[in-house]
Amino acid sequence: MKRCSAVASRWTWPALWVALALIRGLLYAAVVPPWQAPDEPGHFEYAWHIARLGRLPAPGEILPEFEKELLGSLYSWHYGEFIDRPLPERMPERISDLPPDIFARHSRTLPGGRFSLAYLWAAGFMAPLIHEDLSVLLYLARASSVILNAMVIALAWAIFREADLPVGWAVAATGFLVFWPQHTFINASVNEGPMAELWATLALWGWIRLFRRGLCPLGLAAVIGGTGLALWTKNTAAPLIPLSVLYAAAGGYRIFRSKRRWGWKLTSGAALAFLLFNAALLSFRTPVGRWIQKALRSFEPTNMSGKGLPTVDWAFGLTVESLWARFGWMNVSAGWLWYGTVYLLLAVALEGWVLPRSRRWQVPAWMVGVMGAFLAFSVAGWMLFVLGVPGGRYYAQGRYMFPAAVPLAFFLAGGWGRWVPEGWEGMRIFGFILLWAVLDAVAFAFTMLLYFYGG
Repeated sequence: MKRCSAVASRWTWPALWVALALIRGLLYAAVVPPWQAPDEPGHFEYAWHIARLGRLPAPGEILPEFEKELLGSLYSWHYGEFIDRPLPERMPERISDLPPDIFARHSRTLPGGRFSLAYLWAAGFMAPLIHEDLSVLLYLARASSVILNAMVIALAWAIFREADLPVGWAVAATGFLVFWPQHTFINASVNEGPMAELWATLALWGWIRLFRRGLCPLGLAAVIGGTGLALWTKNTAAPLIPLSVLYAAAGGYRIFRSKRRWGWKLTSGAALAFLLFNAALLSFRTPVGRWIQKALRSFEPTNMSGKGLPTVDWAFGLTVESLWARFGWMNVSAGWLWYGTVYLLLAVALEGWVLPRSRRWQVPAWMVGVMGAFLAFSVAGWMLFVLGVPGGRYYAQGRYMFPAAVPLAFFLAGGWGRWVPEGWEGMRIFGFILLWAVLDAVAFAFTMLLYFYGG
């Protein structure tokens, strides 16, 4: 009886968080009007063609009936009104005939053949009902993203427990991911982000397992599989390439540091092995590999002061806001008071790490290093692209750093817990989750609902 009770207790929190992630994700997916998420029409177009054709379409292989139906759906759902860019009074024949300022014209991936594994996942949900109205298929594709997000939440819990975090810390960090408005919004729409985040999180779980347990087949398989699949999913997986080399070098030296005469040889060998592994992945012409080659050819440091581009402070401000809550096509702002509250919580978390009032929530230095490196490489990769590639500032969106969502949750929940004085264990958990739940509810009800349904 006691054993059964212990097993039930161990699964209570993860089951609760996964259930809430599914409920909230489906709620977001249902409430947000069709086509009102970044690049959603373009991602849907590629997935729809896979489901309709029963195979991968050739680049630019676009069925005329789809274009007519999509344009009709855009008009039916008042697409232009929501983004303050009205559609032409007369509906064109082709999507490419839309005015240049209409986002749906430029958010397409099929014409250029930019494939992602995420399209196969979404197509699988649409295929049984492929002849239904596009709006029905869109909601099915959104539901597929919600399921991926629930998997991320489950894997996040596994990471926090694998790292042997205090249970309260793991509960608070996972709860933050569940009640993160922008994270839920993006992961309840049709795009490659949820799957890329899932594979990146799997790779992170594998690395933490290797650091904690030493060389083990399951951890190694998670690292190799997660990294490889992420590179076939979305460009935001690019930081996994240098990260895997860094982790391999650090892990090799850490495991064998007691054998000093072999330590550096093993470290060099592990780093070289993962460097060759990443080079092999890129040589297979993964989507990320092609994107990196193109970005390197177009890299231009003068982009930092380039004429005609948005300013650096604009790009930084939009990225920070859209990391937390900026809905629609990044045009639905939560307001200065909402963001100010979030920034205050961030400052409290930072202060908790620098000057902790409680040291009961402690973790090994290697854990902080693994999480910190993952977060730092994701931010650095975003900055390098936005500030160094021509036109990069137009990609100033926080969602591109979502592959590092789990490390961010780790630092936020941990900093908050260390800030709270000793003896306030309940406050660490309940207070942190309650604050984010309230912020989420406010953003959902008074920002998104009012914008889309407030008349």
